[in-house]
Amino acid sequence: MCGIVGVLSATPMGIPSLAGLPLMLGALRHRGPDDAGTFRSVGGHAALAHARLSILDLSPAGHQPMSTADGRLTVVFNGEIYNFRELREPLAARGVIFQSNSDTEVILRAYEAYGAQCVTMLRGMFAFVLWDELERTCLLARDPFGIKPLYLAESDGRLMFASEVRALLASGLVARELDPQGVHGYFRTGSVPEPHTLLKSIRSLPAGHTATWRAGRLATQRYWTLKFLPQPITSETAVVSTRAALLNSVEHHFISDVPVGVFLSGGIDSTALVGLSRVVGRSDLHTYSITFPDAPNDEGALARRTAAHFGTRHHEWALDATTGMSLFRDFLTAMDQPSIDGLNTFTVSKFARDQGMKVVLSGLGGDELFGGYKSFREVPRLAAWHRWAAWAGPVRRGAAALLQQ
Repeated sequence: MCGIVGVLSATPMGIPSLAGLPLMLGALRHRGPDDAGTFRSVGGHAALAHARLSILDLSPAGHQPMSTADGRLTVVFNGEIYNFRELREPLAARGVIFQSNSDTEVILRAYEAYGAQCVTMLRGMFAFVLWDELERTCLLARDPFGIKPLYLAESDGRLMFASEVRALLASGLVARELDPQGVHGYFRTGSVPEPHTLLKSIRSLPAGHTATWRAGRLATQRYWTLKFLPQPITSETAVVSTRAALLNSVEHHFISDVPVGVFLSGGIDSTALVGLSRVVGRSDLHTYSITFPDAPNDEGALARRTAAHFGTRHHEWALDATTGMSLFRDFLTAMDQPSIDGLNTFTVSKFARDQGMKVVLSGLGGDELFGGYKSFREVPRLAAWHRWAAWAGPVRRGAAALLQQ
């Protein structure tokens, strides 16, 4: 992951008014330890900064913020565009001369050729902000599923953006008043529902949306919606289509100029991911697990059997209670928005990073997508209960009226 921050203003900003930008960038350096850069527009209406984790084109040519040769367009980007090579070919055929092998430059050139419509062509996880010096406009975009974060704080003709809430707070210009809806959402669901955060002054750009900043005004547009098949398909067709889609996705996720590993817990989702990785031709595959020897439901043995079956180079970290508690403070520090989940992911990610890995694939989301949790079987019953619960308010009010009489 990388980190992006910046400030946009309807009126020109002098150097003193940008004193908070280095502080904002510093709050995100853990997201991008490999490189960092800043940009200030000629007219002083935009300042962008980037902390880089190098995945594609590790050379200085992939440095960000990245600008076109004429200086008109500048972009900061967090994520990966998996079809950047496919998008690059027609652009090159139109005479575009690329200066790097990065997906960042493809975003820049695609916008130059197609305008804001280029967002609909991107396949991947992304959050980017692209400044047009000539038009004095800025395009902000977030991937269809909101995998990459992008937070906004707007006031007095100025917009600040960042990959994390903590970076906006580091500017010293954001009010810290709690948002009751964000707090309520956290205690009700275990995470903060978008577009809310815990603070009234900060919102996230919704998934599948772009926003255009012009003359101090922000306009948000949805560019992606989930499309459903007009007609049902057979179970056999669904199985074939799902397998093909998963193989295609896994193959694209291995597009990288650094090694890519896989988290392996021993469960169905991570085991399937390792198997699919081997099917697409990944022979020298590193897998990573954390185990809990003291826990009765530890899946370490399953992970080891899976690794042996597929012939992966397996790495395992056995955690006891003392080690787990020693990591808890670091876990809380790393968490930008509160969540009741994520400790295992944080721990195995730290383990893989300590082993020298930058990119690791995860099966997170598989249970949610395919209904893997037993609790999902309760959804119909809970939905029926929710319909009856709607009567609770009127019944209470009626009872209160009777008691008063």
